[in-house]
Amino acid sequence: MPETMISRGLLSDQVYEIILASILDGSRAPGTRVVESEIARQLSISQAPVREAVKRLVHAGLVESVPRHGSFVTEISPHEFEIARTMRASIEREAARIATEVATDTELEQLRGVVSRMQQAIDADDRAAFRALDVEFHRSVIASTGRAVLARLWDTLEPMLVSQRAIGDPGYLGDRSRVVSWHSDLIQTLVDGDPDAAAAAFAEHASGALDHPSA
Repeated sequence: MPETMISRGLLSDQVYEIILASILDGSRAPGTRVVESEIARQLSISQAPVREAVKRLVHAGLVESVPRHGSFVTEISPHEFEIARTMRASIEREAARIATEVATDTELEQLRGVVSRMQQAIDADDRAAFRALDVEFHRSVIASTGRAVLARLWDTLEPMLVSQRAIGDPGYLGDRSRVVSWHSDLIQTLVDGDPDAAAAAFAEHASGALDHPSA
């Protein structure tokens, strides 16, 4: 019995990662229905591990379950999206201001490692990995502040930002290597140690001002 439960758990983890990747790479857009029976059939498995994976995604805020209608990739109104972006900019502005003073050399080096892997993901045309690393970068900056309130606010906002493609938009039409450069520039603002400059740079980035190819 324990071996069966562990196996089932591992299978559920794999299904979770598969569905998550489809959200990250843009193949499951906001509002898209997540059909458990269809996924189970595609993967040639029973629906039980798929159901468990979907429950985890619902708990994470990436999928919402609508009674008598099914499960859907989380979608919010344009007005709510703008609020989420504004809140993100506020959180990252404050985090950058603090990080210039408290981020360690080790944490800054880890951020550089994330940026390096972002370029590798671009080279491999792995959009899911690229988006996951983009999220990791910003989450790591928040974590470097050591401020629990910022971490909690980010944890609440992150699923919405991911599902609405506000981080590492898979539909971005510009040169993704420029996105990598933007993140390198953000690290440099932390290294330079000017709280106001870092705060302004992170807020601009979070607001989406650099998202367009012509920017």
